[in-house]
Amino acid sequence: MDACSRVWTGLGLTAVALTSVACSSAPEPYMGSPTRGQMIAHFDLAVELRDHAVQGELQSFRATAQALADLDPARELPPDIVLQLGPMRWEAQAGASARTNGAAARAAAEIARTCGECHAANEVSLDSRFTGEVPAAASDIPRHMAGLARITELLWEGLVGPSDRSWAAGADALLEAGALPDEMLEELPERDVRFASDRLQRLAREAAAATGSDYRVRALAEIWATCSECHAIAR
Repeated sequence: MDACSRVWTGLGLTAVALTSVACSSAPEPYMGSPTRGQMIAHFDLAVELRDHAVQGELQSFRATAQALADLDPARELPPDIVLQLGPMRWEAQAGASARTNGAAARAAAEIARTCGECHAANEVSLDSRFTGEVPAAASDIPRHMAGLARITELLWEGLVGPSDRSWAAGADALLEAGALPDEMLEELPERDVRFASDRLQRLAREAAAATGSDYRVRALAEIWATCSECHAIAR
């Protein structure tokens, strides 16, 4: 396998890991409940937005954000729920206009926060649905990338849940992950690898210390932006 193939194998496993864990943590459908059905639709689109933000797929991110912004509330939804969906749709509309991967990452994190705030307001936290499973540290590229994918999802779950447990697990796992594997130096410029490693470790420390949602949104957005920049370089 050549150098480029190894990078893409790692990135491919990242996408697979994101998708598979997303499916495993999605709420179970509840027939006959328009509120539950609406939330499942929101959850699925939020997962897509997260994945596009991590991979740096700006055009796909914007299209999905627009789909979320255009998703009309079910007719049977209680008025207070419809009102609470306003901030999420506003953030989604802003994401649909994102011009950079950094802006997309910020919008995705903001949308995750609005989901969590709505869940908390209605006392329907998803915390119990999240496993909190932390990946083992790995030195080879594919497993390290898959591990980072799971770590960023734990942080995302921390906002969406909302779940302090998931957030803390993700922050601790990012600290434990350490620098990017030296094997990456064979495929990517050293300065880019070192910069990404240093930045992720700084952000891991910030995430571990973040208790308010403003700090968590900022930390997660920067983590996703770092991931997307690395993926863009690999492409």
